Amino acid sequence: MIPNDIFSDEAAVEADLMLQECLLWSRAELFDRLTSASLSQNQETLETLRLDAMSQFAEFFYLIRARKIETTDQLTRLAEIHNEHIDLLCRDVPKMKRLGLRKDRLLDAIFTSDTMPRLIETWKLHPGRIDQSNLARLLATTMSTETCRKLVVASADAGFLSRSKSAFGAVLVQSNGIVERVFGGVLRDLRRRVMSIHFDATEG
Repeated sequence: MIPNDIFSDEAAVEADLMLQECLLWSRAELFDRLTSASLSQNQETLETLRLDAMSQFAEFFYLIRARKIETTDQLTRLAEIHNEHIDLLCRDVPKMKRLGLRKDRLLDAIFTSDTMPRLIETWKLHPGRIDQSNLARLLATTMSTETCRKLVVASADAGFLSRSKSAFGAVLVQSNGIVERVFGGVLRDLRRRVMSIHFDATEG
């Protein structure tokens, strides 16, 4: 619940403004570092890397690495948690509307008896590699399938991902570590900035 007068405490407002400055810095810094790290300076590629959805795209690969999702059992559990989350959203129509999500899009994002084995088998044969369509499923609550495709293509052009076709025609993607290190570096610098603000405030 929002306080009746959120602006009544001047010291709190000042701290809020400093935090906002840090958040704005981190957003701009992420896109700056990503475009600087890109092997391609093609304008279309750079513009795609600056899309807001690129932040969630980079965060996904960062969390895979930071949470140490390495085995097929861990990936299976991730997919199961994803399905549970999608199921809860489908049951909560008001929340679905607030998030701007359609039920058909969410239902398409569920890992089924057909798509789950492909996700697991691909990872088993090539740890870290994900079918592009399954990647889109995992990111369905934050971006459309088409946006995911554009980010995959731009990230491959930038040298952040390998992108190849399987024997069955599926597009397989795998991060080479750059995008998650960039995201993690910005996150760590953001944490240090916020902690510095807190330290300065307590010292004052």
